[in-house]
Amino acid sequence: MNMYEKIIFLCEDRGIRAGRLCKDIDIPRSTLSELKCGRTKSLSTQTLAKIAKYFGVTMGYFDSSDDKVEEMRDQLFEKRKLLFDMSARATEDQLDALLVMLKSIDKDTEEGV
Repeated sequence: MNMYEKIIFLCEDRGIRAGRLCKDIDIPRSTLSELKCGRTKSLSTQTLAKIAKYFGVTMGYFDSSDDKVEEMRDQLFEKRKLLFDMSARATEDQLDALLVMLKSIDKDTEEGV
């Protein structure tokens, strides 16, 4: 997805129109129109920061040159989903053991191990 497609995806995901976004963050509608048509390849840092803040995402989310980030995010999501699905089938004893293990990992991370 390019930057414009990502912005539109976020708009659709939140049920708003691009024009509403522009009005809410006080940018000209032409800003997105120029991006859509390809006359503009990117947005200013200030505009991108407004959009990121509005949607609660990082500015890096819009970096179309780093598809690796999206891939990593997808992989992490799949791992979390798998962990959730497995925990839903686990016995109480298995969940207790899993919690002990996760707390140990969290402790090691906090200590820099």
